[in-house]
Amino acid sequence: MGQSLYKKCKHLSILFVEDYIPLQEKISSVLCDYFGYVQTASNGEEGLREYEKFQEKNKKNFDIVMTDYQMPKLTGIELIKAIKQHNKEQIFIVISAHQNTEYLIEYINLGISYFVPKPIGPENMLAVLENVSNVFKSNESVRLNSALVWNKSQKALFYNNELLTLAKYDLLLFEVLLENIGFICSIDKILNHFYLYNEDIKQENIRNMVVRLRKKIPDINIKSLYGIGYLLSVD
Repeated sequence: MGQSLYKKCKHLSILFVEDYIPLQEKISSVLCDYFGYVQTASNGEEGLREYEKFQEKNKKNFDIVMTDYQMPKLTGIELIKAIKQHNKEQIFIVISAHQNTEYLIEYINLGISYFVPKPIGPENMLAVLENVSNVFKSNESVRLNSALVWNKSQKALFYNNELLTLAKYDLLLFEVLLENIGFICSIDKILNHFYLYNEDIKQENIRNMVVRLRKKIPDINIKSLYGIGYLLSVD
């Protein structure tokens, strides 16, 4: 399951809200092995603050919010109601020690379908994440701007509905930037991505590859962050 889950989640972001810090640290370290971006919060109020901050900075929402049932300041249910004011389609996972429907009915009425029982077993949690990640797998296309569209199943990039021809290295570089869209894609991530496809490239060549990619793909927005990596943004 591990490799499969990583492939599905490596381009996704998750907000994990849990007030018991030892558990928060333990679970977040597992999430970091699979997700492209992980943000933690220690109560519902902080969770809402982090959600709004992420939304304002990245002009998009977290892909998944995983929250505890009982927390100080804002409970899980209060946090979910507040986030739904921003995004009615937000996907939630609720962590709860209660398995009785009587306790969970309010969540179910809000359309919450994913629950992880406490105490959290890694296998249970990963199984739920596997199910949730399938929701994102079905989204076939990624629109980068009004003209550029990436088709996942075809692994093809279209500009104004016309196919752009990319060489193998161009395609690999574009894929890893796309997996981290809206976030900094570090030099190490790029090197590792090529390595996974048995391609050994030199760090000093990445800059020229990005320059070539910008020339080949009209209107693409790739920012260079000197010594750190590159950022592909949606316009």
